[in-house]
Amino acid sequence: MPFDTDFSRPSGTRYFRHLDGRPFTDEEQALADDATLEELQAAGVRVHNPEVEADSVAAAKELIKMLCGYAVDHHEALIPFMAHEDVLEYARLCSIITAGVNS
Repeated sequence: MPFDTDFSRPSGTRYFRHLDGRPFTDEEQALADDATLEELQAAGVRVHNPEVEADSVAAAKELIKMLCGYAVDHHEALIPFMAHEDVLEYARLCSIITAGVNS
């Protein structure tokens, strides 16, 4: 398969173009049509795969839970990475939480 391929082809189609916009020849397109999912992915083609997408969403949710756990336990360590406006908002929210806990 040629590597001067525009890998961001229209979603849901297997029609490829060269980087200069020329469509694949019939022979080149036949190679692409016969390629397996693994071969297309190895060549860098983004292929929609619902199972991979579902796994990705589940992994993102687990990662968020894990990061939130660390952030809650070590929230002060995040302050050096915050923008000034976020530090101000962080202080405001902490004061609201503290006021609710102490009442």
